[in-house]
Amino acid sequence: MVVNWVLSLHPEVWDDIDDAIEYYADVEVSLPERFLMELDVAFDFAERFPLSGRPLYTKYRRIVLKHFPYIVCYRVIDKTVRVLAIVHGRRDPKWVRRKLAARS
Repeated sequence: MVVNWVLSLHPEVWDDIDDAIEYYADVEVSLPERFLMELDVAFDFAERFPLSGRPLYTKYRRIVLKHFPYIVCYRVIDKTVRVLAIVHGRRDPKWVRRKLAARS
C-alpha cells in the first residue's frame, strides 16, 4: 500500500528560514539560494520517506542538511509530516527540545 504523505510547515519555520537566509546573505550572495535548494531537497525527502529521518528525542525525527550546519526537525502524525523547526546543529539540545515542544 502506498501512503501519500502531506508535508506541512509550522508557521514559525519561515522565521527560522529567514534567520538563516539573512546570515548567509551577509557571508556570500549565492549562499541563500544554495541553502534554500538544500532545504527543498530535505523537505522532499521528508515527504517521500518520513520514517527515514533519524529519531530525535522520543517523538520527533531529523534530517541533517549536507552542506549547511542545519537540521530539519519534524514529527510524523498520521499521514502528515509536520516540520516544526529548522535549527543550527550547534544549538543546545535542551533549547531545541523546548522549541519543538512549544511548536508541537
